[in-house]
Amino acid sequence: MRTFLLLCLVVLFPTVLMAQKTTGGIKGTIYDSINDYALQSASISVYKQSDSSIVEFQLSNTSGEFDIKNLPPKVPLYMVVSHTGYRPLVKNLLLDSLNLITDFKKLFLFQKAENEMDEVVVKAVQPIRMNGDTLEINPDAFKLDSNAVVEDMLMRVPGLTVWGDGTITMNGRKLEKVYVDGKPFFGGAAQTATQNLPKNAIEKIQLYQEKDLSKVQQSEEKTDSLYAMNIKLKADKKKGMFGKIGAGYGTDNRYTGDGVMQFYNKRTQAGIAAGINNINKEEGTGENAFMENTFKSNFRVFFGGRGGGADGITRRTYANAKIQHSFSESDNSQFYNRMSADYGYLNTLRNVTTNTTNVQNITGDNNNYKLSNISESRGINNNTSNNVKFMYENRKQFGNFVNLTANYTNQFTTSENESTTNVFKNDSTAISTALNRNRSTTVNDNLNMFGFIRSNDAGQLQDPRKNFMLFFNGGYNNSSSNSNTVSRFLSYIDSIPSDLIDRKYNTLNRNYNASLTLNYDGFKSLIFGIYNFFNIDVSLANDISISRSEMDSRVADLDTLNNLYRANDQLTNNNILTNFYYKPGLSFRKSINKSVWEKYNYWFSMGIELKYQFLNQKNESSFLFRNIDRNFTAFTPNLNMNFNYNKNNAYRINSYLWANMQQTPASIDQLYPLVDSTNRYNIIAGNPNLKASTNTYSNWNFDISRAKMNTKSNYSAGLGLNYNNTANAISDNTVYDSSGRSTRYLINVDNQRAISGNVNARFSTNLTKMSNLNFSYRLNLSTNERPGFINDVSSKSTNNSISNNLSATYSLVDKFNITIGETIATNRSRQQSIRFTGNSVIRNYTTSGNINYFITKELTLNSSLNYQNNIAADGNSAKATIWNANAIYRFMQQKAEIKLSAFDLLRQNRNITNFIERNTATTTISNGLQQYFMVTFSYYPRKFGGSNRPSPPSSGGAIMIVR
Repeated sequence: MRTFLLLCLVVLFPTVLMAQKTTGGIKGTIYDSINDYALQSASISVYKQSDSSIVEFQLSNTSGEFDIKNLPPKVPLYMVVSHTGYRPLVKNLLLDSLNLITDFKKLFLFQKAENEMDEVVVKAVQPIRMNGDTLEINPDAFKLDSNAVVEDMLMRVPGLTVWGDGTITMNGRKLEKVYVDGKPFFGGAAQTATQNLPKNAIEKIQLYQEKDLSKVQQSEEKTDSLYAMNIKLKADKKKGMFGKIGAGYGTDNRYTGDGVMQFYNKRTQAGIAAGINNINKEEGTGENAFMENTFKSNFRVFFGGRGGGADGITRRTYANAKIQHSFSESDNSQFYNRMSADYGYLNTLRNVTTNTTNVQNITGDNNNYKLSNISESRGINNNTSNNVKFMYENRKQFGNFVNLTANYTNQFTTSENESTTNVFKNDSTAISTALNRNRSTTVNDNLNMFGFIRSNDAGQLQDPRKNFMLFFNGGYNNSSSNSNTVSRFLSYIDSIPSDLIDRKYNTLNRNYNASLTLNYDGFKSLIFGIYNFFNIDVSLANDISISRSEMDSRVADLDTLNNLYRANDQLTNNNILTNFYYKPGLSFRKSINKSVWEKYNYWFSMGIELKYQFLNQKNESSFLFRNIDRNFTAFTPNLNMNFNYNKNNAYRINSYLWANMQQTPASIDQLYPLVDSTNRYNIIAGNPNLKASTNTYSNWNFDISRAKMNTKSNYSAGLGLNYNNTANAISDNTVYDSSGRSTRYLINVDNQRAISGNVNARFSTNLTKMSNLNFSYRLNLSTNERPGFINDVSSKSTNNSISNNLSATYSLVDKFNITIGETIATNRSRQQSIRFTGNSVIRNYTTSGNINYFITKELTLNSSLNYQNNIAADGNSAKATIWNANAIYRFMQQKAEIKLSAFDLLRQNRNITNFIERNTATTTISNGLQQYFMVTFSYYPRKFGGSNRPSPPSSGGAIMIVR
C-alpha cells in the first residue's frame, strides 16, 4: 500500500502544478424573454474570434444556470447562446487580469417567428445540444488530427469519462450499449466502434435512455432502462472497411500473427479474423478477435497479451467470421429486424507442469496430526473446437419481440497427464505414494436452441387480454470418450504395501433437454375485465421442462497374467436419468410513481410470484440398486422490489431486491455412487437416505451516481449483498485411514450459510481542459459456514475472504496516461471441533502500474510493472516483479506499425496460487512464460466512404448567427 501511495504522489504532484495556470470564466442564467422562466439545456459555446475554434462549452442546468471556466485571458472571444425554437444570442468577450470572471446575471432568448431566417454572417458549430430527451455531440466542433478516432473526441467532452478498462460513463452513469446507426457494431463492444471509426466519418453522437431488453420479464416502466450511445455516420460514410494484419517473432522461438478485416454498409456488417501465437495471448474466441485489434486506443495495456501470466505455455490458433444483416435501414435502436451468424475455430495446445502442496489438519481418535500431500504433475492438452451461432431478432412495436438463437459446437480433445503424489504425516513420516498416468480422447457435439416471443399491446391501449410471453429452450449433447489410466499405489504402513491398476474406459453420453415458459399477462383483464384490481398487475405463469441423460460406460482392467483387458463388472453400466419439472404460479405486481417538474421523480415496483414445484425423477440402471422413481413437491415463491429516484441536476439512485426459494434433490451419484478405485485419495460413499436440499437466496443492490450538469467531477457508487441459506444441505463425514486416504460419507446438515457483499466506487475529475484524474475502488467480501464431521467428530468450517482493489488513472490527452493499482486479498479458514481448533490464513498483495507516453503522434512508449507477494498458510512468502516494456512507431499515415516488446525483463515471472477450504490449505506453482523479446510489424488497412474526398461539415448543431 505504501508503494501505491507513493505512486499516487508522483502522479498528482505535476498535475497540481499544472492546475496553477491563471484562467478566467463566465457565468449567468438563461431565460425566456416573454414568460421569464429559466431555460434548461440551452447550449453555451465560447469561440476564439480569430478562427472561430471552440474553446469551452456547456449546457444550462435545470435552473437555466451556466458556469464556464478555464477561459484564456487577453484573448478576444465570443459566446453563442442557443436553444431550439429561439434566436441565438452572441456576446463578445475579452477577459483580463482585472476582470477574470464575467457574470452576465440574466440573459434573455427571444423565440423565433414561424419560418424566420437569421442573417448569415458567421457560421458557428455547436459542440453539444439537447434534442428532446437526447444529448447530441457534434464532432465537427472538435479540431483533431486527421487520424483521430471517436475515442479521441469523447475524451474532450465535459462530463464524459473514458476509463482505462474501456468503460464509458456520462455524468457518472455507465453507457451500457453502443450502436452505430442504431445497430450493434460487430457484436456491440464499445471499443470496436470508438477505437476504429474515424472522427471525420461521424455526423453526430447521441446519448439517451432506452428500455433494457435483457429484462423482458420485468415491468415496462421507463425507469427500468439503461444509458445508450448511438454513433450516427455521415451520409457518404455509410460503408467502410478497416482491419489489421500483423506478425511478430522473438527470442525463445516466440511468435505471433493475426489478421482482422471488417466491412460494413447500411444494412450489412461482415468480418473475418485469424491468427496464431505461442505467447499465451487469448484473443481468438468470437468477438475478442475483433475487440483487441483496434486501430487506436489511448489506454493500451501490454502484459504479453491477455493471458500472458497464465499457467503453462499455450499455442493458440484461431479463425473467426461474423455477419450481421438488417432487413431494414432504420437507425432506431429500439425497433429492428435483423439476423446475425458467427463461426469460430479454435485450437489450443497447452503444456503445463505443476507442483502442489496440500496440507490437511486431521482430528484423530487420540491425537491431532497433519497430512501433507506433495504432488508433481505434467500434462499436454490439445483441444480443437468449431462453433456456429445464428440469431434472429425482430421488434416492430414497443412491446412485441421475437428472438431466435441456435448454437452448435463440436469439440475434439486429447490429453496426456502424469503425476506423482507423496503423503507425509507430520512432515516427517512417509506413509504412501501414488503414481498416475492418463491418456484420453473426447469428442463432443452440442446443439442448443433458445427463443422468446412477447406480445404486449398495453402501450398501444389495445386488447390487454392478448398480452403474453413465451420462452422456449431445447438442446442435445452427444459425447464419447476413450481413456486409459495406469495407477500404482505404494503404502508404507498397510500390510498390503502396493497395488497396480491398468484400466480402460469407453463412455458414451447423450443428453436431451427441453423447456417451455408461458407468462400470460392478460390474466387480470380476462378475470376482472375493466376492474383494475387496485392497479395490481396479475399474470399467470407456467414452467415445464424435461431432461433425459443416457450413459453407456464400458470399463476394462488389464489381466497381468494373460495380458488381456477384461470387463470390470463393478463399473461397467448403463444408466438413463429422466427429470420432469412442472411449476405453475401466479404473479402480482404493484407500481407507484411520482414526478415533480424540474425537481424530482421516483418509481417503486414490487412483485411477488407464488409458484409450486412438481418434480418427477426416474433413474434406470443396469445396477438394480440404482433404479429409482421418486417425486418431489415444494412451494417456491420469489419476491422482487425495484426503486428508482432521480433528483434533477443532483443525483440518481437505484435499488433492487430479489429473493427466492428452490428445492434440489440429491443426484443419483450422491445416493448410489460407483466407486472407482483409481481415485486413490478421495473416495465418496453414497447415502440413499439423503433428503432434498432447500435453498433460500436473496440479493440486494444499491447504486447512486451524480447527475449534475456542468460539473468537472462525477462519481458513482454501489453496494451489493447476497445471502444464501441451505436447509438439508449435503455435507460429509470425512474419514482418513492410516495411508492418508479419505472417504467422504455424505450426510444432510442444516444451517449451511453463505454471505457475500461488494462495494464499488468511481470518481473522476477534469483537472484542466486536457487532463483527467479518476479513481476506482472495489471491495469484495464473503463468509460461509459449512458444518460436517471429520473422523466422526462434529466440526464446523468457516471461510472468510476479503479483497480490496484500488486504482488511479491520470490522463493528459495526447501526451501520456498512467494507471496504478493495488490489490490486497486475504483468505481465512477456521476449523472448529470439540478436539481441535485451527486457523489458516493466506494473503496476496499485488501492486501494478501501466504508463503510455505519446512522445510524438508516431512514437509511443509503454511500460507495465506488476509486483506480487503471495503468503501461504505456513507463512512462506513468494515474491515476483514482472516488468514489461514496448516501443511502438507508426508511419504511412499511421497505417503501419513496428513494435518492439520485452516481456519479463527481470526474469521473475512465476505462477503461484494459494487456496484454503475447510481443513485444507493448498499451494500450487506452475510453469509459465519466461523472458523474451519480440519485433512485430502490423498494417491497418482503412477506407471509409465511396471516395477519398473529404465529407462536407454536418449541418446538425450548426447555426447561422450575426456577430
